[in-house]
Amino acid sequence: MRTNWRDCKAWNDNALSMSTPSNEACKLFDASLTQSCGMYDEPSVGGLYKSLQDMLAADPDFVMGNVLYNNMLLGGSEKPLHLNHELQEKLAQLNGLKEKVKSITEREERHIDATYLYAQGKRYEAIQAWEDILIDYPTDMMAVRQTFLGMISLGRQQENKDILTRVLPHYTVQTPGYSTVLGWQAFCLEENNYYDLAEKVAKKSLDLERHETYASHTLSHVYLMQGLHDKGLDFMLSTESDWNKCQYLACHNYWHVGIFYAEKGDFDSALEIFDSQVGVRTQQSKNDFNFTDAAHLLYRLRLEDVDVGSRWSMLDETSRMYMYGHGIMFNEAHLFLKSCRDGDRNITGKQLQSLKEYVKDSEVWDTKIIAKEVGIPLCEGILAFENGEYDRAVEILYPLRYDVIRIGGSHAQRDVFNHILIHATLKSSNAKHHRLGRMLLSERKVSKTCDNWTDRMIARFVAEHGP
Repeated sequence: MRTNWRDCKAWNDNALSMSTPSNEACKLFDASLTQSCGMYDEPSVGGLYKSLQDMLAADPDFVMGNVLYNNMLLGGSEKPLHLNHELQEKLAQLNGLKEKVKSITEREERHIDATYLYAQGKRYEAIQAWEDILIDYPTDMMAVRQTFLGMISLGRQQENKDILTRVLPHYTVQTPGYSTVLGWQAFCLEENNYYDLAEKVAKKSLDLERHETYASHTLSHVYLMQGLHDKGLDFMLSTESDWNKCQYLACHNYWHVGIFYAEKGDFDSALEIFDSQVGVRTQQSKNDFNFTDAAHLLYRLRLEDVDVGSRWSMLDETSRMYMYGHGIMFNEAHLFLKSCRDGDRNITGKQLQSLKEYVKDSEVWDTKIIAKEVGIPLCEGILAFENGEYDRAVEILYPLRYDVIRIGGSHAQRDVFNHILIHATLKSSNAKHHRLGRMLLSERKVSKTCDNWTDRMIARFVAEHGP
């Protein structure tokens, strides 16, 4: 990955002028933005956290530096602005730079406005504001980052693909961030089922930069979504040294390896990946993204009747940290999977009640609407399944299957909810549900023609309900 960071003049030459006079702040902004986009720590600047701190120390009033810093904080389960006094103070300081920094550019002001919208919980409106910046400044990687990650969090996959496709013609091999944007576009293509093209674009990204971990991650999605488990494992394990040092995505890539093994039916290898990588990394990082990977993998193995022993307890501390944050419904659903497997219905009841109180707030913001319309019913369906109320689980989960995308994440990450639905149809006492389950499995075979999991489930339907 590159380490030739841009100073004030270089940013200006790229038609992305900064209001700061500090070359050091500009270079560290470039370093911080590059690391946050690549999801890694660059040793030459001490890693992402240190480069962010040094950047603001070089110029505390650096507008884009403060924009990046605040958006890094807003990337997790942050409550909307009116519920968070600490966040109110940070955003007031950011807004104050409009008056304080006399040389502020209109692009910087637009970034402040978008960040403020995001903090208010108006995530889609904020993303549209960043998208608007890209019309005038298509190589603004800060705006590209925000639209890309924001669209994933809201499940707007087609829009995400279109935005990346629109900006890419403005990049060349010499443009900083080109290989990263290619990796992002490849992911968007995969999420829109353009598997062949996604594979081609991801490989182009890796040809330019073999450590472009998002491109490696995209290829694992391409192979997983087609049921090409052996091809996926061969690729991921043969390139492990290229992506496993990427601190912020390595756990997720190991999750992919674990899922390949689980879908193949090699449960011992899946457990070994959990023990050596996914569970350990989650315990060490206390990261909510890593937590969702760990919870997902364990739950998928639970659905296969695999004894995971005491492994759920490895997630206890992280679970407690995020339990009632309600900032991201995707995370909330995985926290609920963990609560259900703990077996304490007092906890699951509290979690559901907390969600219901959360959506009663008079302010309107995107995550609350998603929680109300999708998240709460989804959790109720999961709980019905866990309680052995399989008929009820099907009746709740089946109508939700095309809306679950709104909680965010990828098709592969949300597939656990499809698995729960299909298992519920298998265990239901309703013969119509049995027919539905077979049809859902036939549907999967179209895109995942050699998927071991689908074949195992078809065999179970035949064994339990006849041919």
